[in-house]
Amino acid sequence: MRALLIAILISGTCADAQTSRLQWSQANPSGATPSPRIDAPIAYDPVGRQILMFAGQDASGDLNDIWAYAVDRQQWTRLNPAGPSPNPRHGHTVTFDPVRRRIIMIAGQGAGFFGDAWAYDIQANLWTQLSGNSSGPSPRYGHSAIYDAKRDRIVISHGFTSEQGRFDDTWAFDLATNSWRNISPAGTRPLRRCLHHAVYVPQSDQMLLYGGCSSGFGPCPQGDLWSFDLANGQWKETTSNPRPAPRQRYGMVFDDNRGKLVLFGGLGGPPLNDTWEYDPVSLAWTQVTPGGDTPAPRYRVEAAFASGLETAFFFGGQTTNFTNDLLLLSTIATARPQIVAGGIQDVFSGAGEPFAPGEIVAIHGVSLGPSTGVISAFDSVTAMLPTASAGVSVTVNNIPAPIYYVRKDQVNVQIPYEVDGQQATAITVNYNGVASSAETVRIAASVPRLYPGIFNQDGSLNSPGNPAPAGSIVVFYATGQGATSPPSGTGRAADAPYPSPVAPVRVTISGQDAEILFAGLAPATAGVMQINARIPEGIEGTAGATVYLSVGNTTSQPGVTLAVR
Repeated sequence: MRALLIAILISGTCADAQTSRLQWSQANPSGATPSPRIDAPIAYDPVGRQILMFAGQDASGDLNDIWAYAVDRQQWTRLNPAGPSPNPRHGHTVTFDPVRRRIIMIAGQGAGFFGDAWAYDIQANLWTQLSGNSSGPSPRYGHSAIYDAKRDRIVISHGFTSEQGRFDDTWAFDLATNSWRNISPAGTRPLRRCLHHAVYVPQSDQMLLYGGCSSGFGPCPQGDLWSFDLANGQWKETTSNPRPAPRQRYGMVFDDNRGKLVLFGGLGGPPLNDTWEYDPVSLAWTQVTPGGDTPAPRYRVEAAFASGLETAFFFGGQTTNFTNDLLLLSTIATARPQIVAGGIQDVFSGAGEPFAPGEIVAIHGVSLGPSTGVISAFDSVTAMLPTASAGVSVTVNNIPAPIYYVRKDQVNVQIPYEVDGQQATAITVNYNGVASSAETVRIAASVPRLYPGIFNQDGSLNSPGNPAPAGSIVVFYATGQGATSPPSGTGRAADAPYPSPVAPVRVTISGQDAEILFAGLAPATAGVMQINARIPEGIEGTAGATVYLSVGNTTSQPGVTLAVR
C-alpha cells in the first residue's frame, strides 16, 4: 500500500529543459556522517541515486570504511560489506562500473604502497579482489583513473611511490577479464607526476589529464592539460589562455550534460577555491563564478559527477582542518520559476481549489526545481519533512510548506495547518534564490479527496478482478480532511495516538452508510488520512459500488468505485 501511495504522491510528467547556469550548495545530512578526511575518492551510483565513498585518511590515520550518501534522503550510511575488505589507504582511485553496478578501487598508500584492484558490488554488499600487487602496474598512489565506456575498462595514468618516484605510464584494466595491459605510448607523454586527476570525454573518445606535481622532474604544481586519444593511444598537450593557475590535489569532473570539464580548488601555493571550465570542442578554459555561497579554499578534495542530477559533488579535503563537507555544484535553470494558471491541484484527485489545511497539493509549472525528481524523506530524529529540498522551498502565506517531491515541472507540498480559518492564501515557489509570482488559492475547513485506489482486507488492491466480499473491511486513503484532534504538526509524520478530523467523518458505499472502524492520519505520513470501513451487507453482487467520503459538510467528488462480491 505504501509503495502505491508514494507513487501517487510523486507522480508527474517531464517538461522541456531550460537554459542553465551553475550554483553552489552544501548537503546538510542528518544522522551519522563519515569522519572529516582527505584523499577519500567518491563515485556516483545512478541506480541507487547515491554517492559511494571509500577510505581516505582522517586524524587517526588511514581508513578502509565505505559509506553511501543517499541523495534523496540526504543521509549517510556506513556500509558493512561481507568478506574481506581492502587494506586501509588514501590516494587511491574509485571508479564506477556501470555495466556491473559496482565501484572499482585501485592502488593507493597505507602501510606501504598498493597496486591491487578491488570491486565493491553494490547490490551484494561485497568486496572482491580482482588483482594483486604484482599482476599489473607498479604500486602507487596519487594516480588518475577513468572508466572508458567504449571499451569497458579502467584506464589509470601516472602516480608516485617513494621507492620509484613519479611515473609517466598509462595502463588499462579490462573489466571483463580482470587483466592489465600497458598502453603507454612510445612517443610524447605528460611529464612524470602525481596528485592530479583525469576525466573521460565520451564525445571525442579521449581522456583529459590536468596538473599535479612533478617534483624531481619538473614543476610542482603543474598547470598543463593533456588529451589521450583512447583509440590510438597517443598523448597531445593542449595550450590556451587564459587558463587556471597551476595546482595539485584539486577536484575535477566531466559534466557530460554540458560537455565541459569542471575544475575546483586545489593547492597552488595557498589553497584555492576558484572554479574553471574547459571546453574540449573550443579548446578553451573559462573561469566561472557560480551562484550560492562559494566554498572555503580546500585541497585533497575528491569529486564525482551525477549526470541525471546535473550536479558535481565534491567531498572532504583540507581547509584549515580536515573536513567532511559534501559540496554540490549544480546546473540550474535561469528562467524564473512559474506556476501555471490553475496549476495547483490536489495530489490524489487532481481537483483544484479550495484546499484544506494539511492537504497535499501538486504545484505544476516550469523552472520549479531540478530536472531529475527528488523525493523527500522524514528526518530520522525529528520525524519532519524538509521545507527545503534540492534548492526548492515553498511558502504558503509566508509559512514554509513541507515538501514531498520536487522536479522542474512539479512540486508536491503540504498546505500548512496554520492557514486554518483563513479564506485565501498565496503560494510561492523559490528555486535557488529566485521566487515565482504568488498564486492565490481559496481555503476551506475541509475538502476531502479520496485516493483512487482502495485496498481489500488482505492488503491487496481492490479491482473488478479482485473484489471485496460484503461485510469485509476495506481501507481508503484521503487528503484534505482539515484540522485534527489532537492537532497535527505541519510536516510531522503521524504516530499513535493518530489524530482524527475535528469534523465528523462519514463513508457511504452505494448510498449506504459504512461502519467506520478507524478514521485518522495514516501512520508515518503527513496530511494523509486513513479510513478503515466495513462494506454494508446489503450490496452483494455490486461490481461498481460508488464510494463517497464526507468530512463535516463537504463530500468528496467525484466518487471512487469499489468492486464488491
